[in-house]
Amino acid sequence: MTGVVATAAATAAAVLVPSAAFAAEYAAWSGGSGSFQMSSPAAGFPGADLTTDGAPVTTPSGKSIWMGEGTPFGAEFGSSRDQGYIGIGTTGGNLPSTTTVVFDSPTPPSDWGFALGDIDVDMVRISGTTAGGGALAAADLGYQSSFNLCQDSPRPAGCKSAATDQPVWDPAAMTLTGTNSGDTVGATGWFQPTASIASLTFTFTDFSGIPMFQFWLAAHAYEVVAPVTPVLITAPGDPGGDPGDPSAPADVLGRCDDMAGEVSLALLDAGGDPVIGDDGEPVVAALDDGAFRFPQVFPGSYQVQVVTDEHYPVDGPAVQPLEVTDDAAEGPSFSIECTPEPPAASPAADDHDSADDTHPALPTTGPGAGLWIAALLAIAGGAMAIRRARRL
Repeated sequence: MTGVVATAAATAAAVLVPSAAFAAEYAAWSGGSGSFQMSSPAAGFPGADLTTDGAPVTTPSGKSIWMGEGTPFGAEFGSSRDQGYIGIGTTGGNLPSTTTVVFDSPTPPSDWGFALGDIDVDMVRISGTTAGGGALAAADLGYQSSFNLCQDSPRPAGCKSAATDQPVWDPAAMTLTGTNSGDTVGATGWFQPTASIASLTFTFTDFSGIPMFQFWLAAHAYEVVAPVTPVLITAPGDPGGDPGDPSAPADVLGRCDDMAGEVSLALLDAGGDPVIGDDGEPVVAALDDGAFRFPQVFPGSYQVQVVTDEHYPVDGPAVQPLEVTDDAAEGPSFSIECTPEPPAASPAADDHDSADDTHPALPTTGPGAGLWIAALLAIAGGAMAIRRARRL
């Protein structure tokens, strides 16, 4: 069967499917001894380094204290239940502590937020720098509201009671201040910045009680799906084919099952550099269940690159732009060709009239060979894509 080359093509078109409740994409924390690392909550959003002279510092799991979907922050970013956060105290002697968060690169000016919790008998002053190096203004922080997470239902296990106190935001002083009416649980304020931020600094001052504030950071994220869709590509020649004409193109079903593990999509930033995931590795989507999936992508401008070898050439540009917005994704559209190996010829049965003979004795060379190859491929179940093939 060396006289026929059977090829098949598959296209990948990017579509956007928002993950459930934005998948509650919260940053995770690791580290110790006053130096901590924040992982990216979504591909395309920067990680950060946090330094503090406060103590103690904890990184709870979010199992006992969380912001449910009934809270303002949870309604925007999803529940923080079982999502990590960081808790920071004052310095020795209950003196004010200073905590600075430096992002790996300036943040986008929208689609993310942070919350400061347990602000009851204490106060946090917020400062920081913009992407241009200037000082942050109160408007840049985008204060939204204050609430008490213990008012939500179901009530977190860490709530001592259905506390109602809420901290007060003073934009002139850029401070979030507790009511100082007792050491409670759940008093929280939240922010959605409107500027590109390079760093945030929290100066934490205690009035009484057990001093510690909580810091959550979350971002919008979407699942970007590029499904593999069968297409029919017609080679030059008679588009209808003619079984009686050996020179006419014949329909051949392509066997592209082995594309999985051989073809992947890499997510690049707008400048063409790899986007790094929360594991510190470039973000790559493998073929799974008929589609390539990037599960957590922050809204923004990206590029997508097909990573393949000579067995699956890309028909067209291998790198194309991808625009992810709050409700859609535009581009890319790839065409990937796969060249299947011809199936091995089945041994001829002694009795071709037998009812058990599933492979009719058709020629494998000469007139009609193209139809025989098509029949074998169809029997083998290769139906990922269809392309017309011409005899060489």
